Amino acid sequence: MTFSYWASEGRRLSLWANQVENREEVPIIEGMPELGTQTKVTWQKKFVPGMETPSLGFFISTILFLSHYFSKRSLKKSSL
Repeated sequence: MTFSYWASEGRRLSLWANQVENREEVPIIEGMPELGTQTKVTWQKKFVPGMETPSLGFFISTILFLSHYFSKRSLKKSSL
């Protein structure tokens, strides 16, 4: 589940982020792009999952699986 969420949001190999930058080329003088353009950067507040999301999901599911496995195993030994 965590892997599919991470994959659907863009598969970032970095850490979690809470802002996304949007770059836009705007002309220096409006209506005259032939005189040059500059980059306008705006920041949008948005949660972007990083590599921790599938890693955290893997570790939690592994811990849950192992605890379930060992609890079933201990029940079998106690019933004998």
